[in-house]
Amino acid sequence: MKSLQDIPRIGEKMAQRFIHHFGSEEAALDAILGGDIAGISEVEGIGQRYAISLVHEVRAQVEGVSISDFLKTKESVDIYERLLDIMKQFAHTRYAKDKLHIYFPYPASKIDKIESVRESVSYYMGTAKLLRDNSDFPGLLTRIRPLNLKYNPPQIRERAIITANHEEFEYARQRFGTAIGVQMVSTPSEFVDVARGYSHVIASGDAFLGFDFPEDVEPEYVSDLQRMEDWQVVPEQVIGFFAKNLATIECSIAVIQAIRKAGTMFFGKVSDKDFGELAQTLAMIDESGDVKAGNDPDIDRLNLIIENMETCISDAVRDANSKLDKYLTESKLTISGQDMLKMMSGDVELKEMFESQVSQSYHTVVKEAKERISKELGLNKKELLMAESLFPDEIMHPVEVDRDYVNALKQHVAHNIHNKKIEHKRNISKTLYGYRDIVQEMVRSVLDFDVGFAIGCFAHECGLTMPELIDKTGVGVGFVKGENLFLRSRHGEVTPIDYSVGDTVHSPQDKSRIVLLSGVNSGGKTSMLELLAQCIILAHMGFPTPAKSLEIGMSDGLYYFAKSKGTLDAGAFETTLKDFSVVADNSSKVVLVDEMESITEPGASAKIISGILEVLSENKDSIAVFVSHLPELILENTECSVRVDGIEASGLDADLNLIVERTPRYNYIAKSTPELIVERLSRKTDGGEQAFYEKLRAKF
Repeated sequence: MKSLQDIPRIGEKMAQRFIHHFGSEEAALDAILGGDIAGISEVEGIGQRYAISLVHEVRAQVEGVSISDFLKTKESVDIYERLLDIMKQFAHTRYAKDKLHIYFPYPASKIDKIESVRESVSYYMGTAKLLRDNSDFPGLLTRIRPLNLKYNPPQIRERAIITANHEEFEYARQRFGTAIGVQMVSTPSEFVDVARGYSHVIASGDAFLGFDFPEDVEPEYVSDLQRMEDWQVVPEQVIGFFAKNLATIECSIAVIQAIRKAGTMFFGKVSDKDFGELAQTLAMIDESGDVKAGNDPDIDRLNLIIENMETCISDAVRDANSKLDKYLTESKLTISGQDMLKMMSGDVELKEMFESQVSQSYHTVVKEAKERISKELGLNKKELLMAESLFPDEIMHPVEVDRDYVNALKQHVAHNIHNKKIEHKRNISKTLYGYRDIVQEMVRSVLDFDVGFAIGCFAHECGLTMPELIDKTGVGVGFVKGENLFLRSRHGEVTPIDYSVGDTVHSPQDKSRIVLLSGVNSGGKTSMLELLAQCIILAHMGFPTPAKSLEIGMSDGLYYFAKSKGTLDAGAFETTLKDFSVVADNSSKVVLVDEMESITEPGASAKIISGILEVLSENKDSIAVFVSHLPELILENTECSVRVDGIEASGLDADLNLIVERTPRYNYIAKSTPELIVERLSRKTDGGEQAFYEKLRAKF
């Protein structure tokens, strides 16, 4: 497939939606072919069901096999989907939950696919066993998401490229104009005016090289802008991708390191040393893409200045005014006779005399305020010089700071922070730039690991084992200590059972392929049939099965027919017979049927069932288990060899529950024992109701 429109159901408009969501047609195709159901589900107008069916259709085209090639009935698909629902409980990411749908049972003709999955799943079963004691591991997986590739960094307003050359201006505007400012000037004075509006200026070309700029203008000279890498000019664009996906990337690294520590090599493209470098570099940034605190003591100091400046200055001014007020309250103005004569003659004003008396106290409290500000903010020499101008030399009451100088100090500190950070960001960006493609592959590998790990955890927690595959097809299925997963998920502990149909190492002397399963109501016949279906489906998926040991011959299809609900009308009866007609071909198959007799009256049902069994017996590559309460009638009407097995109840326990031997007894017709149900009802009631049940019981 070379384009999205090669895929069924994807037209031009839908293709554009995929391209918009994934960023490119290639990425969209990779997502579909890779089975990224979670990602596809997020495309506008696409839901999970559509995504699943789309992936299945594409895989069917590529692999030449579809889910319906083995699961031949709606009920078979239902069993499969219920098994997936159990597996999903062990997935740690939505990606894995959805991608489990790419696994489905293959027919015997695709044994190479089954073997490939078995090999992969066996690895994950071993990995789950190795990591089961790592309590932190599941938490790391839950924090991993598919990477967000659509990152549009905001414009960086503190940085600009300034040039005097028109060609350089056009080049810079085209390449960097969406991220930083690009200005063209013609004179040094114009350069200074523009530069003062930015914290960091890149001077392109040599037009202003060597010019004696003012102290507050310190451009970075670049002789050839075209030779500059993106990470040098706009490191934020490289860092932004990693910052936006920081938690996912860091957790993915931790997951891989944990897997390796457990003794399993994973994602061998990157060495432990490189992972260490990547992790160390990522530790320097936060999720906004900024340099994290603790990486540079001077940046931390400058940030504290910005953070505490207003509060510190406000406290210092308040303290200075308090001291000055106290001095004024306690002081007295003494005027000598000579000074009085000067005042009377107009040579000296009272204000001047007051200022001369107060001057020393004012300058003392202002000096103390400056020292306090400098000490509390931790100012360096240059910042100390700027702090000297925070208070005016002229005496004023109350004491106030000069806001222009406060703002100038703030701007100076902010510029220093930006310039120091850009050096760090360049180093960070330079390192991360070489990891972008690797990180994308790494995160996808970890997400795919969770798919397999979910299967491994499912197998470990449910006690599943890999089945032994019989070389020939259609010869049988047999297991020891099998447990129905549906019952286990609902009730926890279940009674394990042994059973075999056809020729397996677990078979009795009678290796019949065609079996009738009889037995007590509520004895577990349907559960037995479900267990067989579960084992067959999982084995054909290449997955472990719910039994201590299991041997199975691969077949080309599973026909599972659930219990009919009541006697059918003529139209429904005809449809049911048509459904069963599909089992008449010569392909290898497993047919599991639950109480088909309810489709019509017992006599006719027995004849129909016996006819179906005769057809199946003619196909030596097929096995069948029919649950029925009519074994005697069926045997009377059939001419083929049919084994009857039974699930027997021996009585009631102290809590009036049936005592049932769940493992079927071979070659034994077990009665449905309705008398035990009647007895239970009788023992649980009294009076007239009990008498009613006793009368029914007497009939047995």
